[in-house]
Amino acid sequence: MNLFDALLSKSGMDFRGFLSEYRRVATLLYEKTGDLSFRNIDLAEKSYARWRSGQVVRPHHPAPTILRELFGKPVDELFAPYTDEQAHVLRAAPTSVLDESELAMTARDARSHAADAASQILPDLTLDQLEDDLVSKARAYTRTPPHEIFMQAKELLGLAKVMLDRTQLPSQRSRLYVVAGQASALLGACAFDLGSMPTAVELMRAAALYAQVAEDGPLQAYTRGYLALLYYWDGNPAQAVRQIKRAQSFPGVGATGRARLAAIAARSYAHLGRPEEAHTAIELSLADRGPAVDDLHDEIGGEFDFSLERVAMSNSSTLLLLRDGAGAEASARRSLELIASQASPSTPLVVASQARADLATALLMRRDLDGAVEVMAKVLGLPREWRGAGLVKRVDAVRVELTSPTYRDAVVARDLAERIDDFTLVAAPRILGPGAVGAVRLAIDGASG
Repeated sequence: MNLFDALLSKSGMDFRGFLSEYRRVATLLYEKTGDLSFRNIDLAEKSYARWRSGQVVRPHHPAPTILRELFGKPVDELFAPYTDEQAHVLRAAPTSVLDESELAMTARDARSHAADAASQILPDLTLDQLEDDLVSKARAYTRTPPHEIFMQAKELLGLAKVMLDRTQLPSQRSRLYVVAGQASALLGACAFDLGSMPTAVELMRAAALYAQVAEDGPLQAYTRGYLALLYYWDGNPAQAVRQIKRAQSFPGVGATGRARLAAIAARSYAHLGRPEEAHTAIELSLADRGPAVDDLHDEIGGEFDFSLERVAMSNSSTLLLLRDGAGAEASARRSLELIASQASPSTPLVVASQARADLATALLMRRDLDGAVEVMAKVLGLPREWRGAGLVKRVDAVRVELTSPTYRDAVVARDLAERIDDFTLVAAPRILGPGAVGAVRLAIDGASG
């Protein structure tokens, strides 16, 4: 007899119960580490019996790690002969000896299992819950760090795919393709914020394909517009313009969605050095929106929204590319005024920081170093989980402006440059690094495999 057998005997757990706990812990370890050896783990009842009987001294990897996580004891201790001292301790211990997961995890596991069972007939309530969860995540994007939204959206995409395999009803499949597309779009936005550009492009293309299958015009426009944004950030503004023109062709897009596409088009034209077209697109982004709305940009909102303050912030970046410092300053200040006017701000925390970074660059262009330092003080205090790729690029633009001959001998300028270097050193894209980006890729593979 060994300690492993004694612990199971005391808990009253049979093979089926143990296997369920064993698989659950393996799944958690896979999500935590990305180690493929923990994925789709299984255990034969014959092996389980040999473990309990003491015929095995040390099981093969990854069993030792899983068992340690499950029991809180090293495998050498679990499989060693059972001593009288251990028996005394075990008799005095509470009945429950297995490590319990947090209540929230238990609730989520229970709901996932219930949803899995119900999805075999796909009652409307199940689809309603999935859609409600997607709306909740999209709106939470404004106040939740991207790495957290990534894992939540990954789970929703996985559920949508499982449900798609269990219904052939066209109306239900269409709804599920829309959810899958929206979840993929959220994953792509997170990947961009986390600095993984190739992953963001791949996920946004997947979202566009889901939207095409569902024939959802607003979602197709959103994903094509985001692809344009990714292309110009990656140094390919010509491809960005092509994506925007495709995005503008989809039907059913409301005024908010059209304003978003115009703002992205303006930035694309500015990157190409085409100021007239950029200014025309800026004017379109600022046009009266009127009553036209759609289910994605207006009804769901959140990450899919493009509020007036986001338009103003985006246009300030465009004007900086055109070296229109006065226009960029006015647009950035307009964005910050709109944010400040909200009683309960729903704008993403990072939008204000992006507007401030643009404002600082504009101030430096008109040689207001003290003003730029004051504005950047609020940006540089932002928690690192909010320092996404878009913000880092804007802060880098401030850093570049500080290298001009105007500020070469200014001590204040050197100090600000050093603080910017410290800020970007621990920003989300730079924290990830190749290993962490690989973990993100594994998470995506798990969601889509």
